[in-house]
Amino acid sequence: MPRKRFYTVKDAAQALGLAESTIRRAISRGVLPAHKIGARLNVIEPADVERYRQERLGNQGWVWRRAPDYQPSRMALWARDYRARKKAADMARGASERAKTDSP
Repeated sequence: MPRKRFYTVKDAAQALGLAESTIRRAISRGVLPAHKIGARLNVIEPADVERYRQERLGNQGWVWRRAPDYQPSRMALWARDYRARKKAADMARGASERAKTDSP
């Protein structure tokens, strides 16, 4: 990330790979501190952008899923089972179609 004195909302969104609306929402909730210049311009210090990157974008939910006592919800288990059944059915259908085209 290039070193800047301040980031605009657009610059911060590009640096973090997020939408501008996400940055504006974080500012309005107080998660990302910003300084208001004039009536409409918000500027964000580089240290705050980097802190937001480390705190908010580093894990995105994977930490609690890796916990040893993690139990997926019933819906997550159902979705996993559904995807496995669908994949098996697609593979079986593909094998039967290949068998039809391979026979003389």
